[in-house]
Amino acid sequence: MFNRFTVAGAALQVLNVGDRGTIARFTQTDSQILSHLQSLGLTQGKTIAVTQRHPNFMIRTEDGHLTLPPLLVSAIYVRLVGPQSDLEERNSRQNLER
Repeated sequence: MFNRFTVAGAALQVLNVGDRGTIARFTQTDSQILSHLQSLGLTQGKTIAVTQRHPNFMIRTEDGHLTLPPLLVSAIYVRLVGPQSDLEERNSRQNLER
């Protein structure tokens, strides 16, 4: 019998606009890639949300928006968290506009 399941994590590159989570791990071991991610403030435990996929992949963190090249997007694995409520999303947008 098939039991219900949920996806608890995924590669950042497969997430949709509006999906959010925390960075669980990095799939690359290349020190230059890891150093670049760290210089952008992207570390394990950082909360991120996908804001755009095309033409550029963009994420939002508490520090602002980042546009990521495909190499960096493919290096991030995210532990998903529930969707934001409408109120949380509206507050997030207002904070970014300030």
